[in-house]
Amino acid sequence: MSSRFTYSVLGHFATGGMADLYSIILNDGQRALLRELQAAKVFRLRLHRRFRFGLKVRETLSPHDHIANSLEWGYSKLRPYELIEWVEGQNLKSLFNARSTALTDQIMDILFQAATALAWVHEHDLMHLDVKPENFLCRNDKDDVITIKLTDFDLTRPADDNAPKKQLGTPAYMAPEQFKEKTAFMASDVFAFNVMAYQLLTGKMPFTGSTQKKTWRNQASDNVLPRPPIELVPELPEKVNRIIMRGLVKRPQQRLPDMRAWLHEWKYSN
Repeated sequence: MSSRFTYSVLGHFATGGMADLYSIILNDGQRALLRELQAAKVFRLRLHRRFRFGLKVRETLSPHDHIANSLEWGYSKLRPYELIEWVEGQNLKSLFNARSTALTDQIMDILFQAATALAWVHEHDLMHLDVKPENFLCRNDKDDVITIKLTDFDLTRPADDNAPKKQLGTPAYMAPEQFKEKTAFMASDVFAFNVMAYQLLTGKMPFTGSTQKKTWRNQASDNVLPRPPIELVPELPEKVNRIIMRGLVKRPQQRLPDMRAWLHEWKYSN
């Protein structure tokens, strides 16, 4: 498939997961990101299909104010690729690690934007399945106002694809059902989102242990509940504390079912 864009490659930007990323300039002068499947994975059919599905997902979700939008996707010499809008800035993990005052000052709006992006995924009957700070890009304008852009759809699956599967996601943010039953629901994204929200608001993870395996065991156990974030941040609004705790309920049937429900609670509950 030939590209409808012509572009010049500025240089290799990063290698991550299944893809190589390159910074490019389009023929209209716009900067963009070229992302293509690593050559070594082209003939690994399961990975190839998953990567291609992710490209189609981003196209389906675009355009949206809080998605790193697709400009096009296709094939070049057997390698699936996509052109993505350029998001100038860091990701939420980088801002968190740098103890950014912009993150602290704008945290409520940042969480709302991130939730809006994930709700858009759920609106399309999809599960993201890798919700974590690294996958929320932060565009800063000249006044240091942050716009959130969700990215990385390589693990995304249809919402009704709940059959047990090999573990997908990042363990520190995974829901109990992903550990125990190897299954996932839109409610699993809700759990991951609220782990992230708890971390960004309090500076701590909701589940801990003396080793990584014990932390994950506590995260999966029905008997281990997180300390309410308001105990760590007393000035946190009670509504926010309540919504995060509802998002961290261990059993998916009792958790907020998707991020649309989470947003409704955020907007309309007292």
